[in-house]
Amino acid sequence: MNKKLIDIDGLLEEVGEFGKYQKKNIFYLGLSLLFTASSTMSFVFTTGDMNYRCQINECDVSETSFEYWPPWLNKTVPFDADEHGLSKCSRYVLNNSPNNTNATDRRVFQCDESDYNRSSIAQCDEFVFESGGETTIVSAFNIFCKNNKWKLTIVGTLNNIGQFFSLPISGFLSDKYGRKNIIIVGSVLAATCGILRGLSINYTMFMVLEFFDAFFSGGVYSATFIMGIGLVGGKHRVFASTVLSAYYPIGEALVGVLFWYVQDWRKFLIFVNLPGLGFALAYTIIPESVRWMITAGKINEAVEELKYIAKYNGKKLSEETLKKLETYKSSNEKEIEIEEITTRTTSCSSQQAFKRAMTSKRLILRVINCSFCWMINTLIYYGLSMSSGSIVGNRYGNFILCSLVEIPALFLVIKIMNNCGRRESQCATLLVCSTLCISIAFVPKHAVILNVFLYLIGKFSITISFVILYMYTAEMFPTEIRHSLFGICSMFGRIGSMVAPQTPLLVTYFGELSPLLLFSISALLSGLLALLFPETLNKKMPDTVLEAEQIGNSTS
Repeated sequence: MNKKLIDIDGLLEEVGEFGKYQKKNIFYLGLSLLFTASSTMSFVFTTGDMNYRCQINECDVSETSFEYWPPWLNKTVPFDADEHGLSKCSRYVLNNSPNNTNATDRRVFQCDESDYNRSSIAQCDEFVFESGGETTIVSAFNIFCKNNKWKLTIVGTLNNIGQFFSLPISGFLSDKYGRKNIIIVGSVLAATCGILRGLSINYTMFMVLEFFDAFFSGGVYSATFIMGIGLVGGKHRVFASTVLSAYYPIGEALVGVLFWYVQDWRKFLIFVNLPGLGFALAYTIIPESVRWMITAGKINEAVEELKYIAKYNGKKLSEETLKKLETYKSSNEKEIEIEEITTRTTSCSSQQAFKRAMTSKRLILRVINCSFCWMINTLIYYGLSMSSGSIVGNRYGNFILCSLVEIPALFLVIKIMNNCGRRESQCATLLVCSTLCISIAFVPKHAVILNVFLYLIGKFSITISFVILYMYTAEMFPTEIRHSLFGICSMFGRIGSMVAPQTPLLVTYFGELSPLLLFSISALLSGLLALLFPETLNKKMPDTVLEAEQIGNSTS
């Protein structure tokens, strides 16, 4: 068979590398990234602990609602050092049984220190909630006290388990059926699960829908990101990836703002997911990736889309290129080889390319190292995000601030990656994050401003590392199986985000410093291993397995 060659980057230069067409579609794609933030981070608020205390029947008079903090409360409830306040789930035992006096008398005579044995503590099973406070699944599904807290932390882990299983499947489906289908179908199904989750009648229903919400949305981010940077030429990939990445922290911040305003987990889930149903209309707005269409052998569609891009950007394809594209259009070949004009290799299907990649020692080691780097980045990124409420101050404001601090970090990425390269940037940001995490662990708690500053800079540095990793991963692997390998790395990365919701449990067994020490050691190791990656700065994105293998060679 005669080998036919298409230089996709060359075609993009001719039709416009970053014209009106690219800007318009990056805006639309960014909206899908904004939506994925709600699927990923909503559990931070829906599973938040509530303010409640034991109901003291002999002191709480029979009213429509009990006072959350009556003057006698500290006489009937012990102090809990772990809760940094009055205990939520225990009370002092009465010295004597209540007498038959009326409610007013009981408040006077049986709610005093002398009426309770302060050396004897009992657990309670009835609770009084703070009026006007937020409502979460804690009250809806009776998830009270420390022995049930695992039911709250496991929600975040289950969310990431759903993404774990989704990523390789969506990667395969994306490479086979296109990026557009994954983005639209995944967004609509995730939104549907999110709305139904807000209508859950029990904890089991809530957990099942949490899993499927994450499962359907899991591949949307990576499909959108790959499609977005594939729309532009090599000179604009960093800027495009940065703009796309900026949508996610905006989405996170909006999640915090919405729950701050709504304060009710059911209404919150319905409101935050309703816009996702609108993605059903995106089939008429979002185009399919030209890169994917060419590698999938859909030459007719690719030619028409290239002509449309050129027209929309005010460009014109040369007669030579049009003749070449018309030749492809009429040839009806199902498999073509994508390479630079000076390179020729044997064409293969995605399945054959994947098998070849798995027999390449260089690519296997790259996938393993990349997967580990993903795992550490997600562990620290989500660990810091979910712990933001522990910073002194308003928990909603802290969450929003920790989200928005990512935006300046994203735009700093452009300068860092273009001036320092991908490999050195990845290494340096992880080492900086490691240093900051260990520093926070040993800063006195009373130094509030310093603690908050170091915390935000730590989130700032891991954000830069994460953005570099997204870009870097896409550049290290070939177009024909890019999403499949991207999905594998991201899938193993979800191990880190599965562990992140459980890191507070480390405090119980190993002390308050243990999570930060874990983050610091992990970031140090991953930063050093990043030096084993090939440098991709100013290199053409590989379209074939052979090109991917040659990245980093002295002759490439």
